[in-house]
Amino acid sequence: MITGIHHVSAFTKSATENRYFYTTILGLRLVKNTVNQNNTRMRHLFYGDYRGNPGTLLTFFEIKRLGRARQEHDFYGTTYLAVPDGALDFWEERLKPYVMKMERTNFGLYFQDADSFQVMLVEVPELINSENATRHTDISADKQVIRILGLDWHVRNPDRLADFWKQFLELEREPVTRFIKSDSDGTTRMGRGSIDHVAYRVSTKEAVAMWHQKVMDAGLEVVEFTDRAYFTSLYFREPNGLLIEIASDTPGFAIDETVETLGETLALPPFLEGKREEIESILKENDK
Repeated sequence: MITGIHHVSAFTKSATENRYFYTTILGLRLVKNTVNQNNTRMRHLFYGDYRGNPGTLLTFFEIKRLGRARQEHDFYGTTYLAVPDGALDFWEERLKPYVMKMERTNFGLYFQDADSFQVMLVEVPELINSENATRHTDISADKQVIRILGLDWHVRNPDRLADFWKQFLELEREPVTRFIKSDSDGTTRMGRGSIDHVAYRVSTKEAVAMWHQKVMDAGLEVVEFTDRAYFTSLYFREPNGLLIEIASDTPGFAIDETVETLGETLALPPFLEGKREEIESILKENDK
């Protein structure tokens, strides 16, 4: 059973600029500084609440020479983040000097980061739990980002997507999620700020294995089924072609770092430890 969103993964051109914005300005915590396990030359940053809980995680792959995205059909659009009631005035003032675009609507505060990654902050009648509130920031808990609410899907066939959600994923659409019809005949090109995939959460690796079988039985395209060490992942494409991941909540990010020290060093899963020296050398060269 899917219990919600696990994470949203996108692309950035600069890990340094990305880290500054999401930790210093947005107040999220860097909870895992690692690499793309399929391409260890590529840095992979995970941001979330203090404990790095699934459902709070925005992740970014760094590609130095990444060009601008072209959004035509079948792509992920705006990601919605929950903030407490009454927080939008604070966020509008705080973000203004650092974002490319900003618009305040009756629904929330829309902005784009330096890579054109699209975000909307939405007020909800909640506060972040004290144990999950980030502590490195000057942003008080009554203003902090709480979790991911959902995101927009731009597809050629919204009706097919809605049926897939209800019948296959067995999900009800989140209130903030929209299925938007895209009529363009052009080809979408991934680039800066593009969302690579959205990951939905299940409890255990055994649950991911059950979804693997379900996806194969349905004849959907399986892209990858693998143990990431921090969670088990299944990647497949929904009928419109967008990439979806099913990820386990366990074991989590504290298998190789304590909760107190999450994100402070380059973390590598056990199967990459033997390549640490090589990986660190390449990342150091890339950072120049």
